[in-house]
Amino acid sequence: MLRREFLAAGAAALAGVAEECDVLVYGSTPGGVTAAVEAARRGLKVVLACPQRHLGGMAASGLSTTDAVRPELFGGQVAEFIGLVRAHYQKTLAGSPAEYELTKDGWYYEPSVAESAFRTMVEGTEGLKWLPGRHLVGAKVERGRVVSADLDGPGGEKLTLRARTYIDGTYEGDLAAAAKVPYRVGREGRDEYGERFAGIHYMNWRTGQQIMTPDTGEASPAIQAFCARSIFTDDPAQRVAIEKPASYELHLADYLPLLDDFASGRVKRFGRGTLLPNRKFQMNGNIEALTSANVPGVSWTWPEAGRHHRERLARFHVDHVHGLIWFLQNDPRVPAATRENIGPLGLHRGEFADTGHWPWQIYVRQGRRIEGRALVTQHSFTVDPKTGRTPRVAHPVALGEHSFDVHPCHDRRYAVDGFMEGVLWYPKKAFGPAQPGQVPYEAMVPKRMENLLVPVALSSTHVAMSVLRMEPVWMTLGQVAGLAAAEAKAQRVEVASVDPAPLPGKLKIRVEP
Repeated sequence: MLRREFLAAGAAALAGVAEECDVLVYGSTPGGVTAAVEAARRGLKVVLACPQRHLGGMAASGLSTTDAVRPELFGGQVAEFIGLVRAHYQKTLAGSPAEYELTKDGWYYEPSVAESAFRTMVEGTEGLKWLPGRHLVGAKVERGRVVSADLDGPGGEKLTLRARTYIDGTYEGDLAAAAKVPYRVGREGRDEYGERFAGIHYMNWRTGQQIMTPDTGEASPAIQAFCARSIFTDDPAQRVAIEKPASYELHLADYLPLLDDFASGRVKRFGRGTLLPNRKFQMNGNIEALTSANVPGVSWTWPEAGRHHRERLARFHVDHVHGLIWFLQNDPRVPAATRENIGPLGLHRGEFADTGHWPWQIYVRQGRRIEGRALVTQHSFTVDPKTGRTPRVAHPVALGEHSFDVHPCHDRRYAVDGFMEGVLWYPKKAFGPAQPGQVPYEAMVPKRMENLLVPVALSSTHVAMSVLRMEPVWMTLGQVAGLAAAEAKAQRVEVASVDPAPLPGKLKIRVEP
């Protein structure tokens, strides 16, 4: 009897634990968080599972300058999140108006403050269970419905989750891919959808004009660069000195061309990044620079990579920026003015404490893009001269309102006249060719799948994703997905069959530019 009980217990452990809920959200990006919070607030039993041990994706891991050209267009949980950040700084910086000004009234923030706001939203919501450190290992599909998802836990334990509705909140579209939803990763050619900026692309961002000679418009697997969007400080009380990384020699060849840039005057000064409250600096990859925190070319395999491959790629991005800062601080060939400017910087003790003060999430600017029941393209954000506005769509549930914004897809070896391949960027974002456009509900709905919504890795072209890939847009779509899950249960239908028309109004979300 004891032996049979022991064997039965072992078999149960191998099979894992099963749990049921109304909604499974996989991915703790801001879009995943808003989906989970909205569904739970509507009375549903929700599980929010994620591979990270933190909430908030990039907004809590270094993307501290919210990408919103027109903040007034965002409502719902975007406004709630910004309100929590604003309240924090109104309290903590009450006697420092100059410091408060750095927050742009709550739209700029320290990563730790953003994560705290997301935690407040999640932990204050009844019916919402957060499972960090859970990696998706598979999904079961039957007759156009996801019926279960299998996750690995921090200690290797297995968990099977069965839900009525599934929401993919990952940057990469991992749950959708596990459910065998068709998708794209690379760049469409210019001719496929008649997109002017599609495919292999060179642009003089100073003039806003394309460089036509090498600009072929051909489809390409090369996607834009990622980076480790790092936080530094010059505050001696909080500064963690940057030591020479063990991987320094591996990355040195990527830094040495900067010496020629300094000598030629192309780079006169290497900046610290964006100043944040409490003497913190956010360093992003520089879309203008030939060498920066960006690592063009290394991102291409990320969207379809497995867990361990991504871990190695993430380490490579962190090591790149780690070595770059050490190089700028210590290499005697770097101009003295730059060494003096970068020299006082260190990592901040109060940020990313459990990952050596480097970001725990690298900046995944784009992942998979599902094939949905509607497709967002460059034309969605292009004003029609006949109507004077961007196209109206059936069932709009959000607005994409940013500029076309793509970081380099190839490294500096492929630059032409000092401009990197793949870059789309307009310094005066509000006046560029991209203008606010409607995003249809059906772009979140995969073809031939009834109970899965994908608000982050949604159906779009590469060019359109450069507008959609902003956290406020993903947060809005995530919140709509959470509400749709509640409406589907109440109406006893699947989310693919929900009437999207009332959803934005119920959430006070604008769909008219």
